[in-house]
Formats: sequence, structure tokens, C-alpha cells
Amino acid sequence: MEQVLSQAEIDALLGGISEGAIDTAETIEEAIVLPEAHREEREFDFVKYTKGKKERLPALEFIYERFAKSLRSALALFMEKEIEVAVSPIQYVEYAEFIKTIPLPTNMNIVVTEHLNGFFIIIFDAKMIFSVLETIFGSSTISATKIEGREFSKIEFNVIRKLIDLVSTEMEKAWAPVYEIRCKYSRSEINPNYITMVAPEEAVSLCEFSIEIGDITSWMKVCMPYGILETIKGYLISTPSREDKEMREKWFALLKERVLEVPLEIRAVLGKKKMPIQEFMKIAEDNVIMVDRYVNDPIDINVYDTTKFTGKMGIYKGNKAVKIEDTVS
Repeated sequence: MEQVLSQAEIDALLGGISEGAIDTAETIEEAIVLPEAHREEREFDFVKYTKGKKERLPALEFIYERFAKSLRSALALFMEKEIEVAVSPIQYVEYAEFIKTIPLPTNMNIVVTEHLNGFFIIIFDAKMIFSVLETIFGSSTISATKIEGREFSKIEFNVIRKLIDLVSTEMEKAWAPVYEIRCKYSRSEINPNYITMVAPEEAVSLCEFSIEIGDITSWMKVCMPYGILETIKGYLISTPSREDKEMREKWFALLKERVLEVPLEIRAVLGKKKMPIQEFMKIAEDNVIMVDRYVNDPIDINVYDTTKFTGKMGIYKGNKAVKIEDTVS
């Protein structure tokens, strides 16, 4: 059957609609309004759709590349073995989606960052922890330990704490050219649900480091809320170059040199006396003024109008001088 209308049929149809011979209101209403039984309401998550795409932060990639290199050297020195560390591209995912990918048991450690008001989470693969344990306790080879679903012992946690201190030190070094931070260990968890500092729908920056120790390949992940990074986004949108760093160091050295050349006004205050103007006007030659201290009392040494030191009067190479004996806090 031919489904294409002829021009005459199209003209007739349009004419019937314009003259009202064909009622379209009921048809449109029936097409739009569904029966009550077939209606379905769905929740629309605005947060999910607004936080899906994140701005690329080149300086953060630079930081993690520096961190991977320094971590390799630090781990090799710590374990006295050849270590290989490779960094994967940074991902921006929802925290709820991230924790679904974490196997158990996994060690999650919260490290607070001073100067940068926030924190990051370091996650160690259990194979990495057991590999470090075997090395520390004298094993000549590293085996693929069968990992059971158990919590870490106190001894294992002590080793983990040493690893956290090592990672924190190298992280501070890696951040130094971009933004100075200080890392401080807070606590460790095995169950991700116990870490409530990050909302499930919140976007996080996730970077994975592949670590090869002997024949064992393990990983370490660094998770940081994107909202914390946004507070210093101005530092992270451009990668610092070696030339910029050298120029900053040169300027800092020059400024320090110039600051040290600034002259200061220093006064040694032998004593003070308050008197009315009427009494001051009567002062004449050979009058004696009593001050607020004795001969052997310490003398205030002022830098401008602030007392910074105390000392005593004396003679140095035939000149009157003041010897500094104490600092005023």
C-alpha cells in the first residue's frame, strides 16, 4: 500500500485542519496525557551531571610525575631493592564509584595537608604491604602472598605508618615547586564506608601508581577531593618550568640581599623620667635628674620604638658601648 500522500491529499488535509473540519485538540491531548497507571517519576541528580567533567590541571600532573620519581628512589632505599614506579593518568570520578573498585582488605590512610586546608587519602594494595613486610623481616625473595579477608595486625600497621611517613615526605617535595604543603598523618581505615569526610556524590581526583617489587606488581592510589584542588586552581592550571623556578630563586636571593642592607635605627635607653612641663621649664645647669633605674640595672636596646634586647653599659676599645645580654621576646 502506498504510504506517500499526493499533493492533492496534502492540500485537502491542510484545508480541513484550517476550516475546523478535522479536530486535532483531542488527538494531541490523548498523545500527551498518559493514563495514571503508565506514569513514571524519576529523580534527576543535578550534582551528578554538573560534576561529571573537570578541568584539566597540568601542574597536578607535574606534581605526580615528580612524586613517582622521588618515591621510586625513597622506596628503593627503604627496602634495599630495585623498585619501579609508574604513574597513570589522573582521573576525576565520583567518590561512591571509586570506593566500589577498592578490593578488601585495602589500607586507606587519611593525611591532612597544612597550608592547604584539606586532606588526601592514600590507599595501599595489600600485596604491596606484605611485600614490604617480607623484605623488612629478612626474606631474600618476595612471594605472591595469599591475602585473606582479615584486618592488619599491629606490626603490619607499624610498617604502614612508616610507609605513610615516607610517602608524606616525598609528597611535600613534589608539591614544593607549585604550592607548599605540610603532610600530617591522621588515621587509617580498612572499610571505605568509615571515611565520611567525602560525600558519596563528590568528585575526587584519583591517581594510581603501579609499583613493581621483584616479581610482584602492586599499586598505590592517591585520592583528593576536587573541591580542595579548586581552592588553589590558580596554581595548578599551568605547569611550572625550570626557568620559572630559577628566576624565582634568583629574585628571592636578590630580595633577601637588599632586605639585609636596610638600615635600622637602634637606641640604647639609659633611663626614663616623666615630669610636668612646669618642672621641666625650671631645669638649669648642674641640676640632677633621677631616672627610673639604677646604675647596674639592664639597659633597654630599642629597634625604632620596640624593645628587642637588654644589655649593660661598658667600654670597648676605648669607646662607650652597650653589651647585649638578653633578647626580649
